[in-house]
Amino acid sequence: MDGPGNSRLKIVSLDTELSIETIPNELIIEILSRVPAKSIATCRRVLKEWKSLLLTPAFTDSFLTISSAQPRILLTFKCSGKWHFCTAPQPQHLDEELSVVEADYHMRLNGGSGPESCLSVQGFTCLIDRPKIMGKYERVPVICNPSTGQHLTLPKVKAKNSDLRTFFGYDPIKKQFKVLCMTVTNYRKQVNSKEHQVLTKGKGRLSWRKIICLFPHYPERERDGICINGILYYIARSDKTCLIASFDVGSEEFRLINMPEGSNLTYISALVNFKGKLCAVVVYSGSHGELWVLDDTQKEKWSKHSFDSPNTDFEEVKSTWATDTGEIAWVLSRWKNPFHVFFYNLDSKCVRRVEIKGIDDKVLLGKDRVIQHLSVTSYVENVMIL
Repeated sequence: MDGPGNSRLKIVSLDTELSIETIPNELIIEILSRVPAKSIATCRRVLKEWKSLLLTPAFTDSFLTISSAQPRILLTFKCSGKWHFCTAPQPQHLDEELSVVEADYHMRLNGGSGPESCLSVQGFTCLIDRPKIMGKYERVPVICNPSTGQHLTLPKVKAKNSDLRTFFGYDPIKKQFKVLCMTVTNYRKQVNSKEHQVLTKGKGRLSWRKIICLFPHYPERERDGICINGILYYIARSDKTCLIASFDVGSEEFRLINMPEGSNLTYISALVNFKGKLCAVVVYSGSHGELWVLDDTQKEKWSKHSFDSPNTDFEEVKSTWATDTGEIAWVLSRWKNPFHVFFYNLDSKCVRRVEIKGIDDKVLLGKDRVIQHLSVTSYVENVMIL
């Protein structure tokens, strides 16, 4: 480094080493914020003069801001006892009926059975893995960063004879990632969440701490939550009534959200981020569905949007999400080659397909392997170190 605000760039030839003018750190940040995440990892290893700069919040925040304007698709596969993470560009040409993109392979993670969900927030992914520890399979939360290939195994949640529900959120004010874990018990056919614990990802020792929830409820199984502007939303039940619950990641307070008359939570296939608002995707049968958008959180005002995709049977749909442009996207629950992601435009009422190539070679290795789990969602690259 050449002072606190500049770096010196060196050009090395076979017989000489030439130093040229110093480059302001602000310019380095601006330039490197636009290169792929894998290249940043290489720069951190090779260019020792820039390593400390590339680890600063100024750089990681700048990279995330630019990455957010270029969203990608995150594909998570469970195959042969291993988790595989791939990303692909999300085509922005809405008028193209069929696009073809190439998948980038990022990392794999060993594991037993599970997890029950795979949630992505701010470029990080959280899942519940079941590794074998001292001869026994344990349920352990794991945070991954597919962009850097890192993963962080969290402490085991202490809970006896209880099922676990885990959610992953981000507080944009304090810039903190938190994992919410609820232990669910079934006593005399009365299901309830017994304990609520939170872990904050920070520089210190990672540990779970108990928090208070003022109303009895429990999250439904196999229903992924969604974090929007620092609020976690998930589908839950209370006194056998289906509802939407929210958790403020910053204040760590729970809240119930009332759905409007005419909606039916039983048929909700997913909660998605629709242009910065909570949206419940409701699919009744066949090719017809509804979007219930929470336009006003405080007044709990909702708006309904209907959609039809004649060539789609939504009972075969696995993952559903929304793009920044307001399209509804989904993939089918069964693996098919070629692999397609479908995008529905609410304005034109048209469906476009995106073929993702390279997965068969990079994950399945050309073999007829069974995909045990498939999760697809929108994704932004984040080069923050775990």
